[in-house]
Amino acid sequence: MHQYFRAVGFSNLKSLHQLDQVQKELRHNPDRRIVVSRSLFTSLVQLDKEYGDGIGISVIGEMNAEGEFLIEHSFPFVTPGNYVYSDEVHVDQLNDRSGYYGMIDNINLSVIFSLINIATLTDHQWRQPLPATLSVRLSGLCLGADILLPLMKTEQDLQYESDRMRDELATIHLIRHGNQELLNKMMMREMDMKDTIDHRIDTEDVLSIVDSSMIPSGLQSDVYDIIGTILNVNLVQNRKTGEEVYLLDVACLYYVIRIAVNKQDLLGKPEIGRRFRGVTWLQGEAILR
Repeated sequence: MHQYFRAVGFSNLKSLHQLDQVQKELRHNPDRRIVVSRSLFTSLVQLDKEYGDGIGISVIGEMNAEGEFLIEHSFPFVTPGNYVYSDEVHVDQLNDRSGYYGMIDNINLSVIFSLINIATLTDHQWRQPLPATLSVRLSGLCLGADILLPLMKTEQDLQYESDRMRDELATIHLIRHGNQELLNKMMMREMDMKDTIDHRIDTEDVLSIVDSSMIPSGLQSDVYDIIGTILNVNLVQNRKTGEEVYLLDVACLYYVIRIAVNKQDLLGKPEIGRRFRGVTWLQGEAILR
């Protein structure tokens, strides 16, 4: 995921040598340092440094009993907003490196994301098994996005969509508890909606129809092509590089995701109510109680 450093204002970070220099600086001057037990003889260390309000880099490494520290990997991160999701959120550990991925198990779409608070999860797992489900806040990194005008909607349209979303979430809750009849009705409704969209696409552009979607993109399971409505806009500056980064709270389907995109990679002016479209690497912060 080295290419995503660009999204937090490191567009000139293009080689492992440059990355090594940033990691060395971060090791000597982190904003947060968390050391947790991994085994009887080793500890996992997570070093975080914010280079702007809500954007930064995290370094994950291992420290032995003699205090020797070896970097395993690093990644850019965006601090999520305050929107919390706690319905059927599952967490599992990666096999190839120190890290975790999460999944929101939704009837319509299971959303997969990488977790950024690795040390916290490792510490909890060292003491006891992770809970079967937990709460999470979502964020994301985007390398290039377009700003689209909003769809024309009346007050009645907005009220209808709000009621439909609330009813759909209630229906999903009942389906999870074994209501097969509602599951069949939802499947039929989805098929009817697909037929309607297929018919409209013959004469209309897809972006004049769809105002919210999340489609898996590429080979990475946690990367999605996202279309959503912008709820909040914040422009921050990377203190090290001087590059400007937009932080956009985007409402997509059932979720609100705080997405970071480099200002130079954003086509159009982001404003509240307009739509965002971009391929986004999803991240999440697990909340353990």
